[in-house]
Amino acid sequence: MTTKAPGVFARLGASSRWLVSIVATVASTYALDLVATAAGVLLVGTGLFTGVDLRVLLVVLVLSYLAWAAGLRTGLAGNAQLLERTGTSTNVVSKAAFDLARRRSPRVRRLAGSAGYVLTEVAKELPYYVGAFGASGLSEAVSTSDAVVFLAGANLGAAAYEMALGRGTLALLRPRDADRYR
Repeated sequence: MTTKAPGVFARLGASSRWLVSIVATVASTYALDLVATAAGVLLVGTGLFTGVDLRVLLVVLVLSYLAWAAGLRTGLAGNAQLLERTGTSTNVVSKAAFDLARRRSPRVRRLAGSAGYVLTEVAKELPYYVGAFGASGLSEAVSTSDAVVFLAGANLGAAAYEMALGRGTLALLRPRDADRYR
Protein backbone atom coordinates (compact mmCIF):
# COMPACT_ATOMS: atom_id res chain seq x y z
CA MET A 1 0.00 0.00 0.00
CA THR A 2 2.65 2.54 0.92
CA THR A 3 6.00 3.02 -0.72
CA LYS A 4 9.01 5.20 -0.11
CA ALA A 5 7.77 6.49 3.25
CA PRO A 6 10.05 9.27 4.44
CA GLY A 7 12.01 8.61 7.65
CA VAL A 8 9.76 8.57 10.68
CA PHE A 9 6.70 7.45 8.69
CA ALA A 10 8.50 4.27 7.61
CA ARG A 11 8.71 3.22 11.27
CA LEU A 12 5.03 3.75 12.09
CA GLY A 13 2.70 0.80 12.56
CA ALA A 14 -0.88 0.73 11.28
CA SER A 15 -2.42 2.01 14.53
CA SER A 16 0.13 4.81 14.72
CA ARG A 17 -0.67 5.83 11.15
CA TRP A 18 -4.32 6.08 12.17
CA LEU A 19 -3.44 8.13 15.23
CA VAL A 20 -1.30 10.49 13.14
CA SER A 21 -4.16 10.82 10.64
CA ILE A 22 -6.72 11.55 13.35
CA VAL A 23 -4.53 14.22 14.97
CA ALA A 24 -3.75 15.70 11.55
CA THR A 25 -7.46 15.75 10.66
CA VAL A 26 -8.37 17.62 13.84
CA ALA A 27 -5.51 20.11 13.44
CA SER A 28 -6.23 20.61 9.74
CA THR A 29 -9.96 21.10 10.34
CA TYR A 30 -9.39 23.73 13.00
CA ALA A 31 -6.76 25.51 10.91
CA LEU A 32 -9.01 25.51 7.85
CA ASP A 33 -11.96 26.85 9.85
CA LEU A 34 -9.82 29.57 11.37
CA VAL A 35 -8.42 30.71 8.02
CA ALA A 36 -11.75 30.47 6.15
CA THR A 37 -13.77 32.22 8.86
CA ALA A 38 -11.19 34.98 9.23
CA ALA A 39 -11.14 35.51 5.46
CA GLY A 40 -14.95 35.66 5.33
CA VAL A 41 -15.17 38.16 8.20
CA LEU A 42 -12.34 40.20 6.70
CA LEU A 43 -14.02 40.41 3.30
CA VAL A 44 -17.30 41.54 4.85
CA GLY A 45 -15.42 43.97 7.09
CA THR A 46 -13.68 45.67 4.19
CA GLY A 47 -17.01 46.94 2.88
CA LEU A 48 -15.72 46.25 -0.62
CA PHE A 49 -19.06 44.79 -1.70
CA THR A 50 -21.37 47.15 0.19
CA GLY A 51 -24.33 48.12 -2.01
CA VAL A 52 -23.48 45.61 -4.75
CA ASP A 53 -26.49 43.88 -6.32
CA LEU A 54 -27.19 40.41 -4.94
CA ARG A 55 -26.99 38.86 -8.43
CA VAL A 56 -23.45 40.19 -8.81
CA LEU A 57 -22.59 38.84 -5.36
CA LEU A 58 -23.86 35.42 -6.40
CA VAL A 59 -21.49 35.53 -9.39
CA VAL A 60 -18.68 36.43 -6.97
CA LEU A 61 -19.72 33.45 -4.82
CA VAL A 62 -19.60 31.10 -7.82
CA LEU A 63 -16.15 32.45 -8.74
CA SER A 64 -14.99 31.90 -5.17
CA TYR A 65 -16.06 28.27 -5.49
CA LEU A 66 -13.91 27.96 -8.61
CA ALA A 67 -10.96 29.29 -6.62
CA TRP A 68 -11.78 26.85 -3.82
CA ALA A 69 -11.86 23.98 -6.34
CA ALA A 70 -8.41 24.98 -7.63
CA GLY A 71 -7.05 25.02 -4.08
CA LEU A 72 -8.76 21.73 -3.35
CA ARG A 73 -7.09 20.20 -6.39
CA THR A 74 -3.68 21.00 -4.91
CA GLY A 75 -4.77 19.69 -1.51
CA LEU A 76 -5.93 16.46 -3.14
CA ALA A 77 -2.59 16.01 -4.89
CA GLY A 78 -0.73 16.42 -1.62
CA ASN A 79 -3.10 14.09 0.21
CA ALA A 80 -2.82 11.40 -2.49
CA GLN A 81 0.96 11.43 -2.24
CA LEU A 82 0.81 11.43 1.55
CA LEU A 83 -1.46 8.38 1.52
CA GLU A 84 0.59 6.45 -1.04
CA ARG A 85 3.96 7.20 0.53
CA THR A 86 3.18 7.20 4.25
CA GLY A 87 -0.25 5.64 4.78
CA THR A 88 -1.32 8.78 6.67
CA SER A 89 -3.62 11.64 5.74
CA THR A 90 -4.82 15.03 6.91
CA ASN A 91 -8.35 13.70 6.38
CA VAL A 92 -9.38 10.55 8.25
CA VAL A 93 -12.33 9.84 5.91
CA SER A 94 -9.90 9.93 3.00
CA LYS A 95 -7.59 7.52 4.82
CA ALA A 96 -10.48 5.15 5.55
CA ALA A 97 -11.58 5.13 1.91
CA PHE A 98 -7.98 4.67 0.77
CA ASP A 99 -7.44 1.79 3.20
CA LEU A 100 -10.67 0.10 2.10
CA ALA A 101 -9.29 0.14 -1.46
CA ARG A 102 -5.80 -1.01 -0.39
CA ARG A 103 -5.88 -4.19 -2.48
CA ARG A 104 -6.90 -2.28 -5.61
CA SER A 105 -4.80 -0.47 -8.19
CA PRO A 106 -3.05 2.79 -7.31
CA ARG A 107 -5.63 4.64 -9.43
CA VAL A 108 -8.57 3.15 -7.50
CA ARG A 109 -6.85 3.89 -4.17
CA ARG A 110 -6.27 7.47 -5.25
CA LEU A 111 -9.88 7.89 -6.39
CA ALA A 112 -11.19 6.41 -3.14
CA GLY A 113 -8.97 8.65 -1.02
CA SER A 114 -9.89 11.69 -3.09
CA ALA A 115 -13.61 10.92 -2.84
CA GLY A 116 -13.35 10.72 0.94
CA TYR A 117 -11.43 13.99 1.03
CA VAL A 118 -13.87 15.87 -1.22
CA LEU A 119 -16.96 14.54 0.56
CA THR A 120 -15.56 15.71 3.89
CA GLU A 121 -14.69 19.15 2.51
CA VAL A 122 -18.16 19.57 1.01
CA ALA A 123 -19.74 18.53 4.32
CA LYS A 124 -17.66 21.19 6.09
CA GLU A 125 -19.50 23.82 4.02
CA LEU A 126 -22.81 23.25 5.82
CA PRO A 127 -21.90 25.08 9.05
CA TYR A 128 -20.81 28.12 7.05
CA TYR A 129 -24.19 28.33 5.33
CA VAL A 130 -26.08 27.73 8.57
CA GLY A 131 -24.00 30.36 10.34
CA ALA A 132 -24.08 32.98 7.60
CA PHE A 133 -27.76 32.72 6.73
CA GLY A 134 -28.74 32.01 10.33
CA ALA A 135 -27.10 35.27 11.37
CA SER A 136 -28.79 37.00 8.46
CA GLY A 137 -32.20 35.62 9.44
CA LEU A 138 -31.83 36.36 13.14
CA SER A 139 -30.24 39.80 12.98
CA GLU A 140 -31.02 42.94 11.06
CA ALA A 141 -27.34 43.87 11.34
CA VAL A 142 -26.37 41.03 8.98
CA SER A 143 -27.93 41.18 5.51
CA THR A 144 -28.28 38.40 2.95
CA SER A 145 -25.62 40.23 0.93
CA ASP A 146 -23.29 40.14 3.95
CA ALA A 147 -23.89 36.40 4.23
CA VAL A 148 -23.02 35.85 0.56
CA VAL A 149 -19.90 38.01 0.85
CA PHE A 150 -18.86 36.10 3.98
CA LEU A 151 -19.25 32.80 2.12
CA ALA A 152 -17.22 34.09 -0.82
CA GLY A 153 -14.47 35.23 1.55
CA ALA A 154 -14.55 31.93 3.41
CA ASN A 155 -14.18 30.09 0.10
CA LEU A 156 -11.18 32.22 -0.82
CA GLY A 157 -9.62 31.56 2.57
CA ALA A 158 -10.28 27.84 2.17
CA ALA A 159 -8.74 27.95 -1.30
CA ALA A 160 -5.57 29.56 0.07
CA TYR A 161 -5.46 27.06 2.94
CA GLU A 162 -5.87 24.03 0.67
CA MET A 163 -3.24 25.38 -1.71
CA ALA A 164 -0.76 25.89 1.16
CA LEU A 165 -1.54 22.49 2.71
CA GLY A 166 -1.15 20.68 -0.60
CA ARG A 167 2.05 22.44 -1.57
CA GLY A 168 3.48 22.01 1.92
CA THR A 169 2.70 18.31 1.90
CA LEU A 170 4.24 17.83 -1.53
CA ALA A 171 7.34 19.75 -0.45
CA LEU A 172 7.65 17.57 2.65
CA LEU A 173 7.48 14.43 0.54
CA ARG A 174 9.96 15.48 -2.15
CA PRO A 175 12.52 12.68 -2.54
CA ARG A 176 15.47 15.08 -2.44
CA ASP A 177 14.33 16.29 0.97
CA ALA A 178 13.44 12.86 2.39
CA ASP A 179 16.88 12.29 3.95
CA ARG A 180 16.48 15.16 6.38
CA TYR A 181 13.44 13.43 7.96
CA ARG A 182 15.28 10.16 8.69
